[in-house]
Amino acid sequence: MKEKPTEKQLFDALISQTAYGIWVSLGKLQNPVNGETNIDLQQASIQIDMLDMINNKMHASLSDEEREYIDKVLSEAKMNYLEVEKNESTKDDKKEVEEKSEE
Repeated sequence: MKEKPTEKQLFDALISQTAYGIWVSLGKLQNPVNGETNIDLQQASIQIDMLDMINNKMHASLSDEEREYIDKVLSEAKMNYLEVEKNESTKDDKKEVEEKSEE
């Protein structure tokens, strides 16, 4: 009989899975289902908000190591989100300018 995962292992897996989804949504990793790399800022934002909510609800009961881990993942996710959002906005602006110049 296999041993059940510990709470720490389950916590780490939950945070890692959510982080993986964020990186896929930000176009930093390929989607494992279709092998494509696409950006979905809305989905990334939802996943970051979910991770933030988990952090806020559980923060007091987490160990220092768990707190540090989730805080680091959230910080990296939020910084990457802002970077991708800015790049996407710049792309949209350039596309708009090109379309107007073609008219």
